[in-house]
Amino acid sequence: MTKKQQEFYRIITNQMFDFNEDFHKEFTIDRIEKIDDNKLKYLLEAITVDKDAIVKKKGFVTYAKFVYYADKFIEEELKTAMLPNFSKTEELYKKREILLYAIENKTNTIAEKNQLIEDLQNKKLMFKDDGKNILDEIDYFIIERFGFYKFFDQNQNYMIKEQIEQLLKQYTKENIVEKNVAHTLEHRE
Repeated sequence: MTKKQQEFYRIITNQMFDFNEDFHKEFTIDRIEKIDDNKLKYLLEAITVDKDAIVKKKGFVTYAKFVYYADKFIEEELKTAMLPNFSKTEELYKKREILLYAIENKTNTIAEKNQLIEDLQNKKLMFKDDGKNILDEIDYFIIERFGFYKFFDQNQNYMIKEQIEQLLKQYTKENIVEKNVAHTLEHRE
């Protein structure tokens, strides 16, 4: 945690009347680390003002109130981070259709189809567009989590876009955490 995150942790835990270090510490730190240092003051303000009226009595800071507003800030940061990849779900779905068509036309047996999918997974075979692989790092992350064979199964179509969207959110969350950890390590040196 950065110094600012540590200070925020100290302030917020001192204000919470129901904070239990044994049960809440790990979850509190995890949430704080996911929020950019510059937004911590806005989080403190949101918790203090309690615009959504989480606690009936004014001025009380509870663990539930902290979790509510911290998760709200994390979700907003996730949405902001996903904006550049907003059309990614649709794009990957179209790439899937193209690859399914290519796999179907280039193979005659199930063994050939499985070998082709395995070669895609191991990056031995790449479908190229303008000399570049049409699958990028995000695509590979999503397909790997989805399962290569499952992703390239032409019978697997039920809620596939929703699953791609969920995996894209997971990718974005992991990148936000990695970025914040790298930022923390940078400030320690």
